[in-house]
Amino acid sequence: MIEAVVISGIIFLSLGLLLGRLGRLRSRKETPAEDELSEEVRDVLSQCSDKDAGQEKAMLKSILDLTDVTVYDVMNHRKNLFALDIDTPVEQILEKVKNSPFSRIPLYRNRPENIVGVIRVKTLFREIIEQHNNFQNIKIENIMTKPWFIPDNTTLMQQLQLFRARREHFAIVVDEYGVLQGIVTLEDILEEIVGDINDESDIQNLDTMGIRKLTENSWLVDGQVPIRDINRKFGWNLNDENAVTVAGYLLDMTQSIPEQGQKFIFEGFQFEIVKRNKNQLNQIKITLLCTDGAHQTN
Repeated sequence: MIEAVVISGIIFLSLGLLLGRLGRLRSRKETPAEDELSEEVRDVLSQCSDKDAGQEKAMLKSILDLTDVTVYDVMNHRKNLFALDIDTPVEQILEKVKNSPFSRIPLYRNRPENIVGVIRVKTLFREIIEQHNNFQNIKIENIMTKPWFIPDNTTLMQQLQLFRARREHFAIVVDEYGVLQGIVTLEDILEEIVGDINDESDIQNLDTMGIRKLTENSWLVDGQVPIRDINRKFGWNLNDENAVTVAGYLLDMTQSIPEQGQKFIFEGFQFEIVKRNKNQLNQIKITLLCTDGAHQTN
């Protein structure tokens, strides 16, 4: 579970007001305008002094952003998804999950994109104890929950309200055709407000994010690392309006599929394509430059 995070009462108050208003409007089947939804938060924000509530103001601004950011922007992409074949023997499932940092794991049948259920690790362990380690008596289908599918264009504010109403923490993200895109959790949305939340099972190094530090000002980054994550981790401000991942950012900025070895300078950073597989940019070296650079290529 998430480690206890101390958030100012002013944040809980404003978020509670906003969610409560959403709930009342939904019950009357009204569609509130964005400025209506955030009015309470803006009121509280205006009362925060820069001297005494800098962190609170930053969090409140993040709450306002929840109406503009979609679950697709913060989800765990399907390429990085830890999922299990539902037909795997229980003994093997146990081996795979016992050291896993995840509390809920998607289950698929035949192919990873075909999610048919979600298993809570705690529920599995409890069933194993109740069955006295008699794995033959454990039917995964009987202890899993049905997957909850949500569209990838759902805003974080909408999803936070849905999590609250359903008392859920975990959802499967699909596109308009029903194709799996990834998963989103309550923790993903909370991190948009309060920053990174690390629990006792999180491994505290950049490698787990797909980022490896090379020098004081350069990093080797997996192409699928989200721009929002890297901005939040380092305090950068790379444009994430037209792309979700670092690879997508380069495709958008260059309007091409760069070749391995090519270098580009955008927004004060040098990007070097270290590894490319077919049309996918797998690894990019990012170097922070001393001054803002103009758009250049080598």
